[in-house]
Amino acid sequence: MKKISIQKIFCFISILFIGSCCIFYGTRFIKLYLENEKRGAAAKNSLAEKIQNNNKENENFKQINDDYYFIKDEENNYLEYSNILWRIFKITKDNKVLAISDDSLTSLAYGQDKTFQESYISKWLNSSDKEYSGILETALSNRETYLTETSICQDKVDTIDNKDCNDYYSLPFSLLDTHDYAIIGKESYLINGDNFYLVNSTTDNKIWYITSEGKIITSIGSDIMGVRPVITLKSNFDYNSGTGSKEDPYTIEDEKEFFGSYVKLGSDIWRVYQVNDNEIKLMLNDYLKVNNKYLTYSYSGSNSAFNDSVSGSVANYLNTTYLKSLSYKDKLKETKWSNGYYGSTANYDYEEALKTTVTTKVALLSIGDVILNGELKDFYTTTGSALKGTMIYTIKENKKPVTKYMNSELNVIPTICIDKNILTKGNGTIDSPFEME
Repeated sequence: MKKISIQKIFCFISILFIGSCCIFYGTRFIKLYLENEKRGAAAKNSLAEKIQNNNKENENFKQINDDYYFIKDEENNYLEYSNILWRIFKITKDNKVLAISDDSLTSLAYGQDKTFQESYISKWLNSSDKEYSGILETALSNRETYLTETSICQDKVDTIDNKDCNDYYSLPFSLLDTHDYAIIGKESYLINGDNFYLVNSTTDNKIWYITSEGKIITSIGSDIMGVRPVITLKSNFDYNSGTGSKEDPYTIEDEKEFFGSYVKLGSDIWRVYQVNDNEIKLMLNDYLKVNNKYLTYSYSGSNSAFNDSVSGSVANYLNTTYLKSLSYKDKLKETKWSNGYYGSTANYDYEEALKTTVTTKVALLSIGDVILNGELKDFYTTTGSALKGTMIYTIKENKKPVTKYMNSELNVIPTICIDKNILTKGNGTIDSPFEME
């Protein structure tokens, strides 16, 4: 029998010892590294830290399980991001900040018998390989710097409570879920006069939504409701400024981009609602005035086509009389504007409203566009209820779309397109709008 040499035994023990040291100290190194990374992220996330420090004595800022919530009628949870006002409603245990838009950014049908991932609202919010998807995602500025995916509860719920969710998935943008709504409360800052969808459905595929009075009821999904997106801010960027009030919201961006910004042309104030390469589309930030009086106008005497050659139509007025009156008319670009339809024949898919277009210089908003300035109401869109029908969508109070006969005289909110490179002054705020030299 062969004897094992002392040298081999010593080598074997040495290897075991060295291996044990590598495992022990390697594990400690990895653990310390991860803990430092976590502490570093928390240190960087001074927004979450700032919010928590500002609200230590706030009765409307509550820790529930591992997360913090703004509840009830809180007034100091405003955030400005991408030139839009949001309401912070939750800070997660890993310092991510969740916020919901203060107003609906558009109004759409959810879609019948659809999960949220399949819904028209998710299509409007999130980019995919589908045409006309991600209207909001592509519009918001500095997304990669500040935003991360939102964890979405996809439980089907038949009663509204704050029980923990069992089934989550993630998308860049979501809607508020029933769990968070139950925690925040029906008599809270969430109630703003809008009817807006929540993300969850019932076991029989009806969609929960909040009424303008704060009641929570269900829809089969064909009702046109407000869309109030939920965003999630990363936990590793620096807080910029603000105290959280409406007049002084929390801000995070060092540099603002064009979307949502204010533009002054002549004496008129416009708002950027779409950015396309070198072009930007703007909506007037007020109703159209003539001789310092608000102008009302009928849409057309024929059909829902936005045809600037039809005498007496709003399209004709905007592209002749109004256009000639503008001191900056030579800066307006002729481009394509949506002029489709939205209704049951297309299963309320907003794509039908956007894909049919007309080429002109001055137009109106369409169903499917981001609609900024929630104070405006009773104005025409370019979207019919049927292809070249006689009913046209108007926007009522709180962005609610309602069809009307096109001979009604309503407020007018023009839209125009310009080259963004001509704007060389200002920073895009209402107090310092972008301007031409």
